[in-house]
Amino acid sequence: MYEFFANIIKYLFVTAIYFFMFSIIRLIYLDIRRSRMGTVKDDNPYLKLLNRINDLPFRVQESYSIKDKYTLGRGANTSITIPDPFLSTIHVQFLKEGDGWAIIDNESTNGTEVNGEQIGGEPCALKTGDLIKLGQLNFIFVEPILDE
Repeated sequence: MYEFFANIIKYLFVTAIYFFMFSIIRLIYLDIRRSRMGTVKDDNPYLKLLNRINDLPFRVQESYSIKDKYTLGRGANTSITIPDPFLSTIHVQFLKEGDGWAIIDNESTNGTEVNGEQIGGEPCALKTGDLIKLGQLNFIFVEPILDE
């Protein structure tokens, strides 16, 4: 009788472990699928936010598309407006340079970092995977791969 109940408990325990593992794998799959769902809907490069949105005291999007000449800052007259108090009114400018992209710091108060290095008023070339720190926000620069 004892063996019978021990086997039932053993199989219930194994089933619970498999259910738990399935739930974790499903959550990982849904998270990856959601992140690949293209928050940016065009072929322009974009900035992908690395910070957790819930940890920030202001509203911010997960990604921002960049066009030919874009400005980013907390001012209302910028192409991308983010109400981060550590951003300048017009903090940076993104420029298309030939086949690539560049970022220029607009003499911002708190500066701009690309891959951990402070940049100045000169254009700094960007490539996919570059880490950009603006105010208290961290972005990754992404150029979409275009199928030919």
